[in-house]
Amino acid sequence: MIDPYAEIQEQTRRHRAAHGCGAYTYADGSLLGVLAAATSARRIVEVGTALGYTALWLGHGAPAAAIDTIEMDEEHVEVARETFRRHGMSDRITAHHGLAEEILPTLAPRAYDLAFFDGFAPSVELLGDLRRTLRTGGVLVAGNLTLSSDQAVRTYLGDQHRWLAHSFGETALLVRRDLA
Repeated sequence: MIDPYAEIQEQTRRHRAAHGCGAYTYADGSLLGVLAAATSARRIVEVGTALGYTALWLGHGAPAAAIDTIEMDEEHVEVARETFRRHGMSDRITAHHGLAEEILPTLAPRAYDLAFFDGFAPSVELLGDLRRTLRTGGVLVAGNLTLSSDQAVRTYLGDQHRWLAHSFGETALLVRRDLA
C-alpha cells in the first residue's frame, strides 16, 4: 500500500533525532484512516499530534470531519499546523497547544465520533476525559498501552459497562457503551 503521508512519518523521525524529543508517529496511519471512514466520523479528537501524521490520516479517511488535535510541545504544534496547511487540511484540523488534561475538559461532551490517544502512557483520568467527548457508539483508539503498568488503566478499559473492547499489540479499539 502507498502511504500518502510517508514523508511526514520520515520528517518526524528526523525531527525526533535532532530535537531529542518523544515525537513518535503511530505506525499504522492507514488503520486510523479506515476507522475514520468506517465510522463516518464527523468530529474527531486526537491526543498526541507530534508533526501531524495521524491527524492527516484521520482527515484523509473522513474528508468531511472536523478534527481537534492536542499537543503539548509548542514547536510540534507549529510544524503540524504548517503540515496541515501544506496538505490542504488546515480548515478542518485545529491543533491545540497544551496539556490534554486541560484541553479535553473544554471540548463539548458526547460530540465526537472518534477519539485517538497517542500521547505517552494514558491515565484513567485522561481516558475518562476522552470517553466524555465520545457519543454513545463512538470509537476510541488507545495506543501506547504497553508504556504503562497501571492496572487501573486496564481495569477501566476492560469495564464492559463502559466499553466494547478489543486489543492488539499496544493498542486497544473500544466502542463507548452506556450500560447500567
